[in-house]
Amino acid sequence: MPRSKNKDDRILAARSLRKQAKLVAEHLGGARLGEDIECIHRARVASRRLRAVLATFGDCWKRKQLKSWKKQIRRLASGLSEARDDDVQIEFLVSSLAGVSDAALVPGIARLLSCVEQRRQWSQPRVLQAVDRAEQSGVLKEMQEAARRVLDESGDAPEVLSPAGRRRAVKSVRKRVKKLLAEAPGLASSEDRQQHHAMRIAAKRLRYTLELARPRQSAELDVIGGIVKRLQTLLGEIHDCDFWAENLDAFAQSEAGQVRVFFGESRRFDRLLPGLDYLRENRKARRGQVFAELVAFWQELSEKGVWDRLIELLKSDVAVAPSSHGEDVDVRVGVAG
Repeated sequence: MPRSKNKDDRILAARSLRKQAKLVAEHLGGARLGEDIECIHRARVASRRLRAVLATFGDCWKRKQLKSWKKQIRRLASGLSEARDDDVQIEFLVSSLAGVSDAALVPGIARLLSCVEQRRQWSQPRVLQAVDRAEQSGVLKEMQEAARRVLDESGDAPEVLSPAGRRRAVKSVRKRVKKLLAEAPGLASSEDRQQHHAMRIAAKRLRYTLELARPRQSAELDVIGGIVKRLQTLLGEIHDCDFWAENLDAFAQSEAGQVRVFFGESRRFDRLLPGLDYLRENRKARRGQVFAELVAFWQELSEKGVWDRLIELLKSDVAVAPSSHGEDVDVRVGVAG
């Protein structure tokens, strides 16, 4: 039997599970076709939210069942990740190619774009395999059926967590905040790429957990949700810039080696260098700009006590009253971007 015997919490868990499992299933058809890059993106995001549901409401389901669900969804997300990364890179390279006016830059960017497009074609079979495996396992249908049984038995129920459920939600968010804060010292150095990446993962998991843990609508929680989203966006762009920094050199070395093998000299490769150098410097400059913005934003959040305020809101009655805005800490920091 499920570990949680609280009826209201199980109903909310079932509603969340049904919604996210349905969204994942809806986007898998588009991911299979590979014609719209947004389909794979939406499928990945839905799978992340689904994993957040399983983590937040884990005690509402049988332990063995939960373990199987987590494994299947993790495998699905992994199967989509390579293709999504290629899609993002293609989008950036197409935009870069359209934006340059110096003809000398075109060969290098165009050659890299061609290679990534070819790699994307090779990654589609893995997408198909991941989608087939998920559909054959029946995991999404199993989740929706389990949720349906709970909801059919329950009838009407409130849209808020029970007191015990709220305590669990606060504990879950506090865990995510603690992890985010543990990675924040990496902002002291612009070169600490590993910790910046870990901070991005922590921000992403906090965002999806917070979406589930909220008892009701609250204007102040809306602001904090926007803050976490912006934080994730900034860290994500830094991660993308780091990818280019790490892979442009590897691409250049590989391409130079192939040219020498096929043509016995490197002049054909030399014409690619201006475009590759342009991309390298462009991403380096952009990373510096975004990192400075991130550091300033994080400092502002720290000064305003945003994370302490988040926990207070989830613990207190302020989070339950839609018209309450809180007076202890003003968290109205910029969330644009």
